[in-house]
Amino acid sequence: MFKLYYKYKKIKWFKDYKEKVLNLQHCYYNKSLMEIFDLDSNMDLYSVSIYDVVNNNDVNKLVKKIYQLKRNKNYSVEISYKKKFIKDINYIRPEFDHTGHGIFAKIKFLNDSLISYIDMTWSQINNEEAIIEYEIHLKKCIDSFSIIHDYILENYKKLRKIKYSIFYFNIENFLNDDSQNIQTEFKYFRTILQQKISKVSTSNYSKKYLLPIKFTYLIKNKTKKIMKYIEKPFLEESFIVDKDHYLILNTIEEFEGIEINEVIFKKKFNPINMVVMMSELKMPLYYRFFYNIEKQELEYKIGKYLNSKKIFVNIWNYKWLLNKKRRLDEKRFYNINNKRSKSINGFSNKKISLIDELLIKNIGDVYSENIEYINNLNTINYNTIAFAISVLALIIAIVAIFI
Repeated sequence: MFKLYYKYKKIKWFKDYKEKVLNLQHCYYNKSLMEIFDLDSNMDLYSVSIYDVVNNNDVNKLVKKIYQLKRNKNYSVEISYKKKFIKDINYIRPEFDHTGHGIFAKIKFLNDSLISYIDMTWSQINNEEAIIEYEIHLKKCIDSFSIIHDYILENYKKLRKIKYSIFYFNIENFLNDDSQNIQTEFKYFRTILQQKISKVSTSNYSKKYLLPIKFTYLIKNKTKKIMKYIEKPFLEESFIVDKDHYLILNTIEEFEGIEINEVIFKKKFNPINMVVMMSELKMPLYYRFFYNIEKQELEYKIGKYLNSKKIFVNIWNYKWLLNKKRRLDEKRFYNINNKRSKSINGFSNKKISLIDELLIKNIGDVYSENIEYINNLNTINYNTIAFAISVLALIIAIVAIFI
């Protein structure tokens, strides 16, 4: 009953939001991004990168879906890998001491009003998984909010069908609140872009969560107001790559991956290559990107055994937990004190770092504690079952004596 009510409220929200908010003329529609962010220099959104994690089974499905796009007149495809014929191909192989990175595919969008093409690159991060970056290149840089707004309207019907599309129960709070509407439209823009890559993406996370994302902005002039914005972002952390290149990280949303705003001043255009970083830092950087998603997965798969009367453990959930711990323990693949991570320093707070050693240790400890708890739970279950069987055998034996 609750699911039906939830579905009804979601349909109603998207209908009301379009009629009462999006279809009306608001002053912020025609504002530049400079005005939206309240800055004093022109800024453009140059590209957007979305990050997903895949295993070998996912990669086989991914390669198959990309080959299928070759028959679709809306796309032009170049891919670096052959597809399987009958048996799965081992695209991700166990390694002893290192893993690499490389180009996966390029997909051109022939009939999309905004997206020109997507570059897919990837890096193996442990013996079983790899990170894929979908770098979305736009047909033109976005300098006005109206471009985002129009793109949302163009793809609006798809929003309510997407599982991770946010919605609210009360439309009244949005009727006269431009700042909240701007934030919501940015979120819908992010959701639509992820839906575009779902034409090829195959991972479990891409169907349930908003994946980690990086927006790359180009800013014309380096002013005091902009530097103050970067140095003191609201509820975010900022890092300096070099004097003309900064990263602003947002991790406050519980049910989605990290949001990174990459700020580059135009005289030095050098977007950071996250795939190369991921190939070097692997699991510690992975948990920077996917921390909130992994926390939700832990709650979904293991929390039910801690917070309820459920005592019999699903073997697949237990195996998932063991694999999470094992992958984190594959320390031969990464070095937390890597030069690349040390070169990106905290800007909003000099004490913060891109890789949090204590966080990685705490995540490993949480996995270990849950494994120990489940092992104890299994021992209790085994002993209980063994005792019940012995009592039942005793009763049967006594009954047999008197028959």
